[in-house]
Amino acid sequence: MAIALDTSILVAWEKAGGLPAFLETHEGPFYVPAHAAAEFLVGTHPPVRADLRERARRLYETQIKGLVDAFDEPDASQLAALNAELRTKGQTMKFYDAAIAATVMSRKDELLAIDADYDRLKDRLKLVSF
Repeated sequence: MAIALDTSILVAWEKAGGLPAFLETHEGPFYVPAHAAAEFLVGTHPPVRADLRERARRLYETQIKGLVDAFDEPDASQLAALNAELRTKGQTMKFYDAAIAATVMSRKDELLAIDADYDRLKDRLKLVSF
């Protein structure tokens, strides 16, 4: 089973200056959902320190870009279903998080994330612990 890397993992990777040690405890294969890549790239654009933006851009180009997997029709269908389900429960989810979760759910993969954004989906989403 493949393991999708959430944006929180990509940020940790960038901050660590290399592959985070906790990734070494999992065999993979790993991939980056397209929306996680987009969310990471959004973070490289704010007008903060140029050296940090460049470091993140270099990491993306050399190590992350090749892991990015496209968002396709089954993922889109799952995203629509997830949004409808959340709406009926009176809940919302940030767009990128919902799209990442939908991608993983559609493919029946696992998700590696540092933050608790996905806890409400733990009965439907396979979360990897580290």
